[in-house]
Amino acid sequence: MQTWQIEYFREEEAKDGILYKLRGNSDYFREKYGTSNPHYMISGEDIEAWEGGWRASNTPGCTIYGWRNGVELLPTEGKVYYGHVICGPITPDSHPILLGEVVHESELEPVEWESLVPASSEGITFESLDPGLFR
Repeated sequence: MQTWQIEYFREEEAKDGILYKLRGNSDYFREKYGTSNPHYMISGEDIEAWEGGWRASNTPGCTIYGWRNGVELLPTEGKVYYGHVICGPITPDSHPILLGEVVHESELEPVEWESLVPASSEGITFESLDPGLFR
């Protein structure tokens, strides 16, 4: 990624200016992004994004988080965030893609922006966008 793109993400997209790598061994993330531990930027807490938080919303990201919460046994207490996984461009001349995900605070590990490696976007199609829902 080019330096200006990283600066844009840090200053404009990441609410706290911090880049995270998702912890754990999530089958959902591995199937969707080619890695269980993609890089992630926080946009805000779930209660900021949806009135009543993720439990009160029927958006796809919240539904998937509810599924992951049960299957991956995520903690039921603590903060939940909405943010974006940074994916590589589909073609060499296009820009990176940001895909929204809901995660628990225990899944976040702060890392240096210089370590940013966009997740794969090769396997992301309409049919496979959220593989966890189609099992």
